[in-house]
Amino acid sequence: MGFFLQKNFRDRSFWSRVTFPILLATLFVACGEDTVNNSDQFSKDDPELSSADDSEVSSSSVASGSKRSSSSSKTSVTDSLSSQSDEDLVNDSLLDVAYVLVDGTVSGTIALDGFAKSAKINMVQLDSADGYKETKIEFSGDIGKNGDYEIKKINLPQPYVMFSAEGTVENVVDGTSSTVTLSTLGDMTSGEVFNLNLLTTLEAERTKELLGGKNKASVEATKYEAAEDVWNMFHLESIDFDITENIHVSDAGESGAALLAATILLQAGSDGDFAKFFKAVVADIRKDGKWDDADARIAIADWALANDLKDGYAALRKTLEKRLGKAAEFEWYLKNFYLNELKFPACDDESVDDVFFVGNKSSKFYAANYSDVSKSTERFVCDEEKGWIAIPDEMKDFIDDATPAEDGEVRRGAFSGKFFVYDGKKKEWREATAVEKDRYFVLASNAKEFVDIQDVYESIKDDERVIFVLRHAERGTDTSKGGTLTSDGKKQSEEVGARLTKFKEDFVLGASEFLRAHQTVESIAKGRGQQSDIRDTIPQLNDDWYSKNAEAVEKAKNECGGGWEVTSKYAYTGAYSTGADAAYYDLAERSVELIEDVLLKKYPTEKFVLLSSHDKLMVPLVAYCSNLQVELKKYDGGKWINYLAGVAIIIDKDGNRRYVAIRGLESGYAN
Repeated sequence: MGFFLQKNFRDRSFWSRVTFPILLATLFVACGEDTVNNSDQFSKDDPELSSADDSEVSSSSVASGSKRSSSSSKTSVTDSLSSQSDEDLVNDSLLDVAYVLVDGTVSGTIALDGFAKSAKINMVQLDSADGYKETKIEFSGDIGKNGDYEIKKINLPQPYVMFSAEGTVENVVDGTSSTVTLSTLGDMTSGEVFNLNLLTTLEAERTKELLGGKNKASVEATKYEAAEDVWNMFHLESIDFDITENIHVSDAGESGAALLAATILLQAGSDGDFAKFFKAVVADIRKDGKWDDADARIAIADWALANDLKDGYAALRKTLEKRLGKAAEFEWYLKNFYLNELKFPACDDESVDDVFFVGNKSSKFYAANYSDVSKSTERFVCDEEKGWIAIPDEMKDFIDDATPAEDGEVRRGAFSGKFFVYDGKKKEWREATAVEKDRYFVLASNAKEFVDIQDVYESIKDDERVIFVLRHAERGTDTSKGGTLTSDGKKQSEEVGARLTKFKEDFVLGASEFLRAHQTVESIAKGRGQQSDIRDTIPQLNDDWYSKNAEAVEKAKNECGGGWEVTSKYAYTGAYSTGADAAYYDLAERSVELIEDVLLKKYPTEKFVLLSSHDKLMVPLVAYCSNLQVELKKYDGGKWINYLAGVAIIIDKDGNRRYVAIRGLESGYAN
């Protein structure tokens, strides 16, 4: 799923939407519009004004910010006002305006997700002379099934009011229901529509906190500051959107989309109890205008990122459209939130192809470095057209690897754990075969010489296991399957066993079909004091494992001067292993088959395994596992493998292998 971050906002001024209606209402008063000179009637509607002096009321300017207040009484202004010049009238009105609303009407919608179930909405006047505390002047109205409301017959001596409504809403993220109280702090001179939503509630509480403090700014300026604080919670700028009480989640424009996105983000953080969560957020933002709950923000960002990765919010859109009929383009705002919260860098011309991983330890997408998959395997790359996009699985293994690769080179993927081979001609990586994969282990092992079996045994870690494959101990002259070890051979084996006692675990024993191989592992177990003497018989460990054609092998022996010579020449040069009449199998293929399909398959979990075989198997196996670095080139006048020498196959918890050439006697080479 790709992530695209590009958005153009309208340049709207909050002041152009708020201050102008106030000024216009004032001018209307000064020019004789919507005035009241029937003080007796007004006093009856508003008991708190009944004691006012008639002359004081009649000489006051009367303004209404609601178009629906046209039902108010309309007469000319007083003689004292009409006798002034136009210029004096405007100046006086701006300096000393008394607000009076008679029989006004307001309306709006209470909504989180388009539906609110509540019986009443309340509107109470705030006293600007007493820290904007609530007065006893209160009005109410019914709320319709879709959250629409209307309050009529409103009489107010001051313009500032607080709307509130309690309703049951369904969380669009998890489907749970919660009862919450929504509010809006309104200025009746600014309009007649006052919607209630999550953002108006946050803004109202923040505005009240600011008004109740030492800040002596106007209500309009204070609301503007509170709006900035609220929009900043979601990494947005208030100037880009309509004032919150004029927006509804079903609006198709940018303001509606932003409100819808903010609503979704807040609901995503609730963890099943939205009422409790939202109450905590309100208290948090009210205090200092900052959303200080970093854990909640990161959890919401993780949710937004996870859903974008899953389907680009397709399921969420489907749910919203089922409820609202149509949902605005909210997706960008959800992406914008997590991109900012998780500190994605800018994706621009200079950062194309840059790789990013989340570095916040509180995020479930955290990674210490590119190859760290302890918490998350998600990685991102800056795309020139799409912005930050998730790196596909097939690219994760090598997108951050800038090391030049050579044709045929084998590397293990950082994420999948699979092995790949570089095709220099096509300049691409392809998945490695079993032989190519094992080639990686061979090269990484870098076995150059025989190492004492005791040292290797005692170096095995808690999360490792080992399979020892050794040539049998000294034998007699009988080379048949029934031939036995010499007395020295048994003694050699017991002495090796006596040195392999660091760990309590018994060795699992196995050998070829030859008696001397069984006697070797039996004697080693005896030497280490092991009581168990159950031995597996493994035909694949016979000395003809690498032989493909018996007749061809005999012919090759005659050409090379003997079995040792032909075996070593095959192992180190590949001789006699090609063509239709090949005497031997391909060295690498046959070795990997023995290791993977025979030994590892037979012993998938055992901690210590001890197996015994023969020189004509061990020489090719040592040559392969050491990448020909341990030289047993008898064909070229070199040395042959000694008794009780061979290979240790060490496997870690992740299935990685390393190979060590081992010796049980003083030397791995025969005299």
